[in-house]
Amino acid sequence: MSDNYSRRVTSSTKPNKRGARSRELVLDAAERVMAEEGYEAATLNRIVEESQIPISSVYHYFGSKHGVLLAVMERGAGRYLERVPDPDELVGDPLTHLTLGVEAVAAALEQESDFLRLVVTMAAQPPAGEQARAQEVVERVREEARARLRKQFAIVFGLRANSRAAKELAHFALAVIDGAFVAWQADPRVRLGNVLRHLPVALIALHEQLSA
Repeated sequence: MSDNYSRRVTSSTKPNKRGARSRELVLDAAERVMAEEGYEAATLNRIVEESQIPISSVYHYFGSKHGVLLAVMERGAGRYLERVPDPDELVGDPLTHLTLGVEAVAAALEQESDFLRLVVTMAAQPPAGEQARAQEVVERVREEARARLRKQFAIVFGLRANSRAAKELAHFALAVIDGAFVAWQADPRVRLGNVLRHLPVALIALHEQLSA
């Protein structure tokens, strides 16, 4: 994982093992509450109630509600990107490579759904003022996702990663993944794997059209 997504410890000293566990409990609770209720409704008291960690400890670790938000976003970004493999060479044929990649993305979306709901909320309704710093994390996650997609399409189709075709394929793939995630969140009967299973074939067809 890149340094941009390393976890940030906001306390002036590195927490001990017990403190680190308490910190993770706060972040887990905050991620759930913010994803379900939105940032504005997610008060520190609500996060304390959910985490069962004293509010004094929350202030010690994060300084403020905004500090909690930034820590949630940084941790979630790193964890999500760690779950998505980023191979450096073609795995099988193009369809196999793309299918394995899409399956890995679907699994990561499911495993990090609370964080990604928060990303969608932040992207749709960017916070103002000091909270706008959280938007920087959203933008970094999405730019990293686009960069990884461009790299994979370069490997699969023999493109330059910064070529127009690679960029268009990445834009299309990310839009489909976004839509699939929102559809899944809106209707629990939707299965991400089913929604995304046609994406590899669609990408191959789009590449052929762009190359024509």
